[in-house]
Amino acid sequence: MRKVLMLLLLVAVAVFAAGAIGVQDGSRPMVAAPLGPDFIPPHSGDGAGYYFWDSHETGEWAPSYNWRTPRNPQGWRGDDTYWTLTTPFDIRLCGNDYPSGSSFHVGSNGILGFYVTDMDEPINQNIPDGAAPNSILAPMWDDLHGYADGDICVELAGSAPTRKLCITYTPWYYYNAPSDPIEFQVLIHEAPVPNMNNTVEFRYKDVVGDTWRDHGLSATVGLEKRSGTDAAQYSYNQGVIPNQFAIRFVDSNYVDDQVGEFDLLTPPDGDRRRPGDTIHFTWEAAEYSGHGTVNYTLYLADNSDFDDPLIFDRQGKTWMDYVFGSAETGLYWWKVRAKETDLGLTVWSEVWTFEIEIAVEETSWGEIKASF
Repeated sequence: MRKVLMLLLLVAVAVFAAGAIGVQDGSRPMVAAPLGPDFIPPHSGDGAGYYFWDSHETGEWAPSYNWRTPRNPQGWRGDDTYWTLTTPFDIRLCGNDYPSGSSFHVGSNGILGFYVTDMDEPINQNIPDGAAPNSILAPMWDDLHGYADGDICVELAGSAPTRKLCITYTPWYYYNAPSDPIEFQVLIHEAPVPNMNNTVEFRYKDVVGDTWRDHGLSATVGLEKRSGTDAAQYSYNQGVIPNQFAIRFVDSNYVDDQVGEFDLLTPPDGDRRRPGDTIHFTWEAAEYSGHGTVNYTLYLADNSDFDDPLIFDRQGKTWMDYVFGSAETGLYWWKVRAKETDLGLTVWSEVWTFEIEIAVEETSWGEIKASF
């Protein structure tokens, strides 16, 4: 039975239980105002490996709404069906890996995923849910239809390693509402570092097409893990998706494991020393509160391009001593790399210089006078 019939049945049961008082012709469930005061996105989904933000927020991770012009229409349209493509790059979704060339299914009911089971399902779930479909992206899981002029565009944009797979439903429709199209799209970003969930963006140009389902009021929006045990769910049957709106899902470890900038301390930039001096290299510890630990590597070179540098692995230490011999005079450049152990995220220090001057033999004042 279709979702529209099930919801009407639920409404009828609710009216009967209330004594059928004040029922008017054409009565429908109330439509919540998009992003009303009672809706607070949880910004979680950490169990699925993601945090998420929307374009009504500000900050480093919040997206800006920016509709990408759809390209490469596939001629896909229909009802309660799905189509299959192959992934152009490796994708990790909710901690599960799918290598380049994996089968990826695009469902007519606003879900996309890696397994065919129930990819044509029109009845949305409150995720996580162990029942199929699982391992899904749900930008607008509802009872939808392509109708005669519907289409889905598939485009690979950019160049490695920052490509984007863009899948756009345009125009598309709520089932049984073929006169007012809706438009939304999914962007899957190529992961910038290994072993990281790919960033996913949902973009909504127009989600108004059938009053009682507008703005996601009867839809699931979010990501779900392959096992169905965890999800990053933005909303479930809530009218909180306005037009011209975006949601971004970012790997939670990547957010937590950002390594802060740090400064070099000694020797001071531009310092001058003599052969035989012990050079005490020190630097600040990078700010970090993530999952792994931070290790440091010092790079020392006799040229500003760091061609053929000396490399010193210092693990978690923030210092190193070095003694330059009499043949190691000249100008030197040095810098330090901080790298966390979980995802391999890296931050470099600034570059400082110092000089090892040629030793000058000391002469006494008496020797100077005698020479004249």
